[in-house]
Amino acid sequence: MVRKVHVTASHSEQLEHLMAEYRKQFAEVHETQRRLQEISCTVAAPRQTVAVTVGHGGVVKDIKFPTGAYKRMTPTELAGAVLKAITDAQQQATREAAEVIAPSLPPGVDAQKLFSGEIDIQSLLLPEPQLQDATRDAMNIRD
Repeated sequence: MVRKVHVTASHSEQLEHLMAEYRKQFAEVHETQRRLQEISCTVAAPRQTVAVTVGHGGVVKDIKFPTGAYKRMTPTELAGAVLKAITDAQQQATREAAEVIAPSLPPGVDAQKLFSGEIDIQSLLLPEPQLQDATRDAMNIRD
């Protein structure tokens, strides 16, 4: 048996408003994702021994030795310079990603703390979505 649901102009307008809001949020998420993918941070070690480029998520994209300075370093010194440059570039990329994400976070949420793992992501979610009365009625939801 097919049940017909009568949608009034008010409900129709509310549904259209919800769809418009969804499209807007979808476009914003797409733009945020694009900006995150474009993150590229390069850090050079002192004396230009090594330059490291990382992208979003701290993924190492490139390591260069712009000068011959690395030839005068011990393997331990070179390894330390490379690791420090990677760490510094990753921290810079994390700061940039936090700046991109910050506008889409709820008020009061520190993006830097979120990215560092200091904030439990589940604590940001509502236990149940907030629905307007008209939507609850249309969906036959009772408290």
